[in-house]
Amino acid sequence: MRHLFRATRIGFPRAQDGIWFDIAEYTLKEAIAQFKPYKATTKKGFPYTGYEYDGVKYHDFKYLGEFEDDNMPLSNDDL
Repeated sequence: MRHLFRATRIGFPRAQDGIWFDIAEYTLKEAIAQFKPYKATTKKGFPYTGYEYDGVKYHDFKYLGEFEDDNMPLSNDDL
């Protein structure tokens, strides 16, 4: 089983990544903690909080739930 997240990359166009964590290795709380918050400022001077995971910066992330390994959604339509 896996914890599945959808994260929106910083930038234009906004690409979304599916990120998963094996439930045998991560509790939900530990999986959420992998998205490290950071503070930054936009080019126009507006402050924001983003999240970084595995060297990639994201605008936001959302928990989609627990899924069996052989029943992972392949697109937003599968949710």
